[in-house]
Formats: sequence, structure tokens, C-alpha cells
Amino acid sequence: MEWIEAKISTKSEAVEIITGFLMAKNIPNIRIIDDVTVDRFLLDHPLNWDYKEDRPKVTDDEAEMIFYLQDDDTGHIRLAEIKADLDSLKEIPNIGFGSLNIKHGPVNDDDWLHEWKKTYKPFKIGKNIVVKPVWEEYYAKQDETVFTIDPGAVFGTGLHDTTQLCIAAMEDITLENKKVIDIGCGSGILSIIAMLLGAKSAVACDIDPGAARCATENATLNNIDLAKYQALTKNIFEDDFLEVKSYDIAFANIVADVIIGLSVIIPKYLKAGGLLIASGIIDDRIDDVKESLKEFEILKEYHLDGWYCLVARVS
Repeated sequence: MEWIEAKISTKSEAVEIITGFLMAKNIPNIRIIDDVTVDRFLLDHPLNWDYKEDRPKVTDDEAEMIFYLQDDDTGHIRLAEIKADLDSLKEIPNIGFGSLNIKHGPVNDDDWLHEWKKTYKPFKIGKNIVVKPVWEEYYAKQDETVFTIDPGAVFGTGLHDTTQLCIAAMEDITLENKKVIDIGCGSGILSIIAMLLGAKSAVACDIDPGAARCATENATLNNIDLAKYQALTKNIFEDDFLEVKSYDIAFANIVADVIIGLSVIIPKYLKAGGLLIASGIIDDRIDDVKESLKEFEILKEYHLDGWYCLVARVS
């Protein structure tokens, strides 16, 4: 498949804001090239980073953010819209965005996967979850759970703070024999890890048909029984496809506005006492999201570098 590779030039201090901006545009998988961010990530995830120099460069505050769109009419329209909206961000005072220029060009799956292989190595999330690309060998230590992913598609890879927060929350609850739903599933990372941690079944959904395909492929890579795992191209705001009062846990790693909309929908599908794990909430929207969860009791919140994840229990 052919893609458009787009690169935004910005500053380290603006990476969080631009990430939220792109996620709001339904672009969940963003590569960040930023020495400051990488060095912090390596300190937090001490595995064998054989591709990283011993002495990291931390003096340069320039950053580059890379994302991908399908190389078709729709992709080019979306790219033009993103360019126009980035111009409006420059009007926000007191933030050093840098140029926000976008360079773009064509790339195919093989080229993209080759680039991933240069830098994407196994890494640990939370206490005991290790994410590894399919081409890497990794021998799990005691108590580790290994999630294998093929990142040759434009969906989540587990590197983003919001996914890490979800997994941290997941490790603090009981998944054994639970039924889960994952809304906006992307690569399927949350629903598949839930299955690896003992969930009885999972339904993963996304409005992008490529996401359902990607999630199913990743489930297969992880030896998930597809009789117990469904990845669907569905819009929960428009399609009635879930079983009422049937699920124990719902994941929603999206953006604040979508979570606010889901707050009145999800209780219909959760069992009494069921949990919503909601992430993708930037810090200046956390109060709005909390206010919307009127049918839930907020049990715990997780916070990392300007992002929040909430664990809430339905009445």
C-alpha cells in the first residue's frame, strides 16, 4: 500500500500539544524524533537499546513529528486540512512551536517497515508488559507478558504515553475471565494484551477498516483464539453492535471530546460495577472529562507528561 509520509518541524516543548492535535485528527500513530523525549523514555525503560548512542544529545530543542496518511484523494485532503489548522496553532501565545512546516512525500509499506526496523526494539511498559516487533527475538523473564506487534501499518505501537497509562491501569486490575471492549482500537494493543492477561473475550472496534485488519493480524501473531476475539469496523455512536450490559471492562484510548461523548453511551453496555479505562486526555481537558462521567465513580487516575488516564466504575 502507498502512503504519504508527513514530517512536522517543531520544538521539544510543543511535542505534547502537537501530539494531542494529531490524535484529535484521528492520527493515533505518531513517530517523535526528539532527543529530550527519547532520553527520558530510555531512562524509564532500561532494556538493551543497542541502537542508541551511549552519550545522548540533549542540547538541541528541535523535534520532528512524523505521521502517515493513505496516498489517495482523502489523504491529500486531510493533509491540506492539517496544514491549515497548524497555521492556527501559531497564534497561541507563549508557546515555542517552531516553524510547524510540513514536508511530505510518498512511501510504501516496505519502505516504512524498513525504517521501523532501524529503531523499533523491544521495550517494557508498566511492571511486566514487553512490546516487541515481530522481527525481534525476546526471551521473556519470569512474570513478563510479551505482546508481539507488526508495526507495518498506521496504527498504535505502544510507545505513546496514553497507551502506557492504559497498560499501567490494566496491570492494577483483574482481567481474568473478563469480557472487554476496546473503542478506537487501532492496532489492537489494549484488547490483545487484555486477552494475554487472562480476559475471556474481547471486541475491538475502530472507524478505520485498516485498524480492524491490523488488530486481527496482531491477535493472530499473539496466538489469540479468534473465536474469542473480534475486531470490527464500527462507529459506536452510529452502530448498534455490542451486547447490552454484557462487558466487564471498556477501554477508550482516544481524545477528551470522544470520551465525553462515550460517557453517556458506555454505561448501556457495561455490567453493574463495570470499569471504563479512558485515556488520551490532555491535562487541560481532564476536568471536562471528569465532569462528564456522571454515571461513574472515578476510582483512580494516572498521569504522565501532561496526559491523564482515568479508571471509573459504572453504578
